[in-house]
Amino acid sequence: MSIHSFKIARPFSRLWFIAVTMALAGGCAEGAPSNQAESDVVTSAPLLLASASVGLPVGVSVDDLPNPDSPGAQLVGKYCSTCHAVSSPTTHSATDWPVVMRRMWLRAGYLGPEFNVPIPTPEERLAMLNYMRDNALQVSASLPDGPHRDVFIQTCGQCHDLPDPRQHSAEDWVAVVQRMSGRMETLLQQRLSQQDVTRVVLYLESVSAGAQ
Repeated sequence: MSIHSFKIARPFSRLWFIAVTMALAGGCAEGAPSNQAESDVVTSAPLLLASASVGLPVGVSVDDLPNPDSPGAQLVGKYCSTCHAVSSPTTHSATDWPVVMRRMWLRAGYLGPEFNVPIPTPEERLAMLNYMRDNALQVSASLPDGPHRDVFIQTCGQCHDLPDPRQHSAEDWVAVVQRMSGRMETLLQQRLSQQDVTRVVLYLESVSAGAQ
């Protein structure tokens, strides 16, 4: 599970987009001098940089990425680390990554050359997207039945697509759930009760890889 999904990032990014749009629109108002418009554009750039890391979980190093020596991983490390910590591919499902990465490329395109933000070529973008999708969060099309399945759905579905419980062993899920619980508290200001944490872990352990 990864707490930073498109469902989390979308409300934050919408607020930043509105702020930036208002700043840009202010300079285009009738009678506004051209230097005012330029000032508004420059002022909006720091907002774009700040919004890049809103809602992101703790990043990873390039060496911690899947197949870190692959061209896709190297490109992700090169470009994504310019504005924020590198996100693990499991931060999003394969269906979410195209939207997320397009949003990042649009933000980078708004920044002026004075920010020294490199822009990937179309070929590099495709390689990055394919890499993130190939190593994305594995989503379950049909969740197995098990004790506390409803608690898992209600809790983990708040922030991202529900992962396939069989992508981890029973021994791994305790650490994963604890990590996600911490991210939920940071991003949503919502603390899970120990009882709910236990219920989610019990469900995942009962239907995990190698169970039964």
